[in-house]
Parts: sequence; C-alpha cells; structure tokens
Amino acid sequence: MLVGPDGPRPKGDAVSLTVLSECSVDIGAVGGVGELAAVLARDGVALFDGVRTEPQLLQLATRLGQLVHHRDNSRTGLTVISDRGNDRPPTGQGGFSRHALSAHTDCSNVPRPPLLVAMTCNQTADHGGDCVLVDGRAVHEELADRAPEALADLSARRGAYFGGAAGIVGNVFEPNPCGLVGIRLRRDRLARFSPQTQRWLAVLAQVIDRHTVTIPTRAGSGYVVNNRRWLHGRTAFTGPRRMYRALIEPRPAWRIPAGFTPVVAP
Repeated sequence: MLVGPDGPRPKGDAVSLTVLSECSVDIGAVGGVGELAAVLARDGVALFDGVRTEPQLLQLATRLGQLVHHRDNSRTGLTVISDRGNDRPPTGQGGFSRHALSAHTDCSNVPRPPLLVAMTCNQTADHGGDCVLVDGRAVHEELADRAPEALADLSARRGAYFGGAAGIVGNVFEPNPCGLVGIRLRRDRLARFSPQTQRWLAVLAQVIDRHTVTIPTRAGSGYVVNNRRWLHGRTAFTGPRRMYRALIEPRPAWRIPAGFTPVVAP
C-alpha cells in the first residue's frame, strides 16, 4: 500500500505524475534489467524485490552502468547506511543516524551528480525507517500552476549554494538548453539560499509534502531513482536498520534523461 502524508493514496491521486505500483519490475525475469532501465527512462523511478545483499546490489548496479565513487563507500563501491549511534551526527552525516531524512537529491555539491541512486534494504528497523519518494516533475508542475513567481526564483541561476568549501552554485530547479530540468536539493546546513530563493522555501516544502509517497521498507526490497528528477528520504526509525546504496552513471544505451521534461516551461 502506498501512503502519503494524509493516509493511503488511491490510484490517480495527484501525489505524483506516476503511480509507483506501476513501476515495479521483476529484475529476475529474462530482460528484467532492461525493463527496469526502460521504466527509469519513462518515469524516473523503478521498484524491485529480491536484492538483499551487497553482491546482489552490486551486480544490479554494474548491469545498469558504472559505479560512481563516494566518500562514504565501502570497499565494494557501495555505501552501507545504518545508525552509527550518534544522536547529533556531524553536518552531512545525517544518513548514518536514526533520524528522519528530508527528501533530497544525492551529491548536490558536485557539478554533475550521479544520474541514478539505487537503494535496497538488508535489514528492516524495529519501527519506522520507511522510504520516502517525491516526483520533482510533479512539484515543478504544481509550482508552475499555483506559484509561478516561486518557480521562477527557484529556477534562477545562482540562487543557492550546496556543499562546504568545495561546493557548487546552482538552484533547486536547473533548466538546461536541451529543454530538460534537473532538480538539486538538500535541506541541511550544507545548503544556503539567496534571499529570492529563501523566501519560497516554505512554499516548496509544502508542495513537496503534498507529493510525498511513503513506501514500507521490506528486506530485499528497493528502488532506483533518477537523481535529477526524484527526491528520496526516509522516516525516523528505531532498531538495526541497514540499507545499501549504489550511485550509478547509466549506460548511454539506456537513454535515461538527465532530468525531466517540464509540463510547463519555467
């Protein structure tokens, strides 16, 4: 059952432009990885089951494309995400705590973030720890329809700074000359916003909440998202939750766009 901030969401509800239950892929079937890539190219998100261990996720990731290095990787090239017991984790290390993670994109502090983020559950929490997904295209569409001035400022060049000393200047929505829009967002102390962007952050948060889908986490279940279209996060949890993450640059043959085509141009 897919649930939003106000309870279960029926099929066709405006929580997102796609119905996540229609994005589930049997990756163990013949051509399953190709189908997963096709769903990602179409909808920007794909759900799967049957991937519980690091070698299993590593195999899936390398079939999709090339692993992208991250500071927190293990020797396998993946990141093990679990509670390290720090109630006040350092800035940028909130993923290694039991606290909720607001919906965000990964590697917002680099000029070209990895296009795909794959996450799978090795061990569930005792309570909580569900996955949170938000379609940035749906957020963009609602802003274009209901708050065009906000969208304009959230899309302006040099509207935000993401990262520490070696961060990047960008904004929440980043149009490119090809007609695509990429989303870039984090909401911790490593994100700073210009006054014209700052004034719309509360509006942005409300729209994100309206398009949030929460997926109960099960051992072996996971997702792959287009990191330039979908935001991802989690709810707070207790217990020994363990997730594996892969950052991936997909094979060009999969034709996965670096962003989304906006319903309404900014």
